[in-house]
Amino acid sequence: MNTFTQTVAATGEPPHTPATTNIHDNNINNNSNNNTPNAQGMITPASSDVDISNEPPQNPMDFIRNFRPDRELEESYREFIRTQGIEEFIRTKINKSMSKKDICVLILNLGYPKKALEDYNVLTLRELAKVLVHLIYNDRSLKPDEGDTSRDDDDDDDSSMDGSETEYEKETERRPGSFKQPLVPPFKYTLPEFIMGLSTARKIVVITGAGISTSLGIPDFRSFQGLYTQLSKLNLSDPQKVFDMQTFKRDPQLFYTIAHMVLPPEGKFALFHAFLKLLQDKDKLLRNYTQNIDNLEHRAGLSPDKLIQCHGSFSHAKCITCGATFKGEKIFKHIRKKQVPRCSKCWADVQEAELIYGVIKPTITFFGEDLPERFHRLHSRDLRNSDMVIISGTSLNVNPVASLIEKVPSNVPKILINKDPIEDLSSFFNLKLIGLCDEVVAWIAKCLGLDWNIPHADYSAKSEYSVASVNSSTYTIKKRS
Repeated sequence: MNTFTQTVAATGEPPHTPATTNIHDNNINNNSNNNTPNAQGMITPASSDVDISNEPPQNPMDFIRNFRPDRELEESYREFIRTQGIEEFIRTKINKSMSKKDICVLILNLGYPKKALEDYNVLTLRELAKVLVHLIYNDRSLKPDEGDTSRDDDDDDDSSMDGSETEYEKETERRPGSFKQPLVPPFKYTLPEFIMGLSTARKIVVITGAGISTSLGIPDFRSFQGLYTQLSKLNLSDPQKVFDMQTFKRDPQLFYTIAHMVLPPEGKFALFHAFLKLLQDKDKLLRNYTQNIDNLEHRAGLSPDKLIQCHGSFSHAKCITCGATFKGEKIFKHIRKKQVPRCSKCWADVQEAELIYGVIKPTITFFGEDLPERFHRLHSRDLRNSDMVIISGTSLNVNPVASLIEKVPSNVPKILINKDPIEDLSSFFNLKLIGLCDEVVAWIAKCLGLDWNIPHADYSAKSEYSVASVNSSTYTIKKRS
């Protein structure tokens, strides 16, 4: 791999606002490539590419990164658990006065890897405590007493923190026909039963993909006019390489050339997002597992505890060198101008570094990166406890999210709401509603009555729809013009 270097000249500019010299034509309006090496193979980022905040926000991850566990305390804790049991340890060591930092220290002093705390910034105090309990209960080396069988409510029996296959599955593209057929064929589930089921369900799991956001102009990935088709002009052997971590480290400019295409629109969310919020407000939504990176579920008002962003999102950005975290909006201007944003903290006093040094990356899960710990910790329990599962706006082409449908109990109805059927997975669904996602949920809300009016400008209870039966389990739904 060729190594590019880049220089930033020291000037009398204020701290954390490094200016540059010997800059090529970097007018931000002409979309020039700010990574073009000079005759010496050096690269100078434009000043507009370097994050201009006076002081990056203090990063709690610095404490975790620099923490040195107390090995004597670790052995003391572990011996206590082995002899007194897990329940007694939790009762005596965890109390209501503890802060997130206290729990973090306890986790690290128990000898668990710092990787277990990679979501520290976004976890609540309660969620962090559950991470601790989960780690202890799944630690085989502790061998709790036979009589100690209590479990935490948020614990997931089917995943562990010991690096097992179920914990950090690789994100890979699913090949058609790669799933085993369900052992038990889906039971008959009629359209009226689904409408009635929505009114009584209390633990609905919704799995969503890019198709729920296309009405806002955000492209999906795999359709005829999707993002990967549009990326064919980049002459890549595989368009997915744009979202590959190794490719990003070799040339971050490639990602930032196309990132504006998937950037969420300002101040908007789709009607389907409002439907999710309605399910939450009616205390029916157990969890939304979204593959989308646009963060529109949050904008629509979904509570963080109801949302798992399986592939990360644009909500935050992170320096891949120092780990400083920023609000995602901070780099939106760079994304729109196809520029590579760089961390001013890293570049404050540095004279020379590699191309990737100090680059700020959105907290999107690239191919080659692990999915969030919450996904692995919660998905099996959520699916096991669900009373209805809705899959919408996705072709279920990327694992491990694609494999979730295999884990839904056979007695739980599985409903597909999609623009197109998923032919090779048809036997997994009890009911398939084919149409634009916004239109299908608008029709559903209309069927349920005025109490289900969706709070969105595009929804009208007076709209008319055509509903056609394809077979006993498949219907097409379309709004009449």
